[in-house]
Amino acid sequence: MAVMWVLVYLQRTNIGVLLVDQRFLEEMGLVGQAARQGMLMTVFLLVYSLSNMLSVPVSNRLGPRRSLLLGVIVGALSMLAGGWVASFAALILVRVILGLAHGIYHPNISLLVKNWTPPQERGTANAVVGVGGCLALIVALPLYSWINWGVGWEYSFFIPGLLGLLALIPLGFSWISDQPGDNPYISTQEAQYIVSHNQDSDTPRDTPGDESAVDTQGIRELLKNTSFWLMAVIYTAFLCSWWGLMTWMPQYLVQARNFDISGMAGYISLAYGVAAAGILIGGRLADRVQPRSVIGIAALCGVALTTLGIALVPSPLGAVVFMTLAIGINEFVYPTVWAIMQTSLPSHLLVTGSGIVSGVGNLLSAISPFILGWLIQVSGSYTGGLLFLVTMATLGAVCCVLLYRQDASAH
Repeated sequence: MAVMWVLVYLQRTNIGVLLVDQRFLEEMGLVGQAARQGMLMTVFLLVYSLSNMLSVPVSNRLGPRRSLLLGVIVGALSMLAGGWVASFAALILVRVILGLAHGIYHPNISLLVKNWTPPQERGTANAVVGVGGCLALIVALPLYSWINWGVGWEYSFFIPGLLGLLALIPLGFSWISDQPGDNPYISTQEAQYIVSHNQDSDTPRDTPGDESAVDTQGIRELLKNTSFWLMAVIYTAFLCSWWGLMTWMPQYLVQARNFDISGMAGYISLAYGVAAAGILIGGRLADRVQPRSVIGIAALCGVALTTLGIALVPSPLGAVVFMTLAIGINEFVYPTVWAIMQTSLPSHLLVTGSGIVSGVGNLLSAISPFILGWLIQVSGSYTGGLLFLVTMATLGAVCCVLLYRQDASAH
């Protein structure tokens, strides 16, 4: 699943490099059209967020393996079509279809992690899968720069589209299966071991054939669950820092801290590398620290302090250090939230719950780069935007404290 996640995540990362490709901008009529350029990412994020939630009935009916197969095929075909587009409207349609396909992934991957890993190992499992996104971002800038200037922008759609089709191999041959018992490549003893270790924290699955009823019941239960909504806010706070820092830090380092372009690119690549390390460390901690909400408290408090440090430290190099720390520590939250979800929700509610948390989190956090930009414009300083991220991280930490108190009272 980790390799699959790298392959599919590459499909969503080509736009940043395309926006500095002059031939692409001219052919799409985007020269000097900053708002239309921004729509290419905004439309994807909005559709992706909604697809996380709206694709739940399809996922419940097909099961995780077949749902992922559908997402891989539709996503790859949309990328292959993207290399042939001749207008901005057609390109927007490609981004819409890609967003629909990618919205299928997170809820179903979350269910597979739950089905295949015992509760005490889910932090690490989530981290190993999630680190694929960081690795894709590390690879994306040099890969797409080489493709665009070597063979043409069209191939920044063709190549990741074809690479994405490679994910059909583990799914088509059932290397990835819905349940351990469905997998022909592991022994009966190993399947029984996994299932027996998962039963203690799970509830019996619903009988096949009433998926729509399960979905309706699940949504009603989740809407009444305070802990579930606390996790949704925590995940939103995590994503706000991720999108906010990654969107504005390149410009901040160049304009406010006077780094040149090459120096800035090197530090951003370093930040992606630290993010990859952070998600793996966070996953191990999530398997060792109980209750897991303690990790969220410490991590989000750390993010708030280091983000404040970016604004206050006088040294440009000090700002880079605080930025890198903020991004790395923030990644502790990702495996922690998903491990808590997978342990607290039964399997028949997990796709619905994961879809809502991922959808709401991405939908709200997609606005954070705009809010940062508006605050920077109104205040005339990057400090106002950074303080917004400090506030969101603090809000997430408060929700982790409330979640911790609920855990303590329950035990």
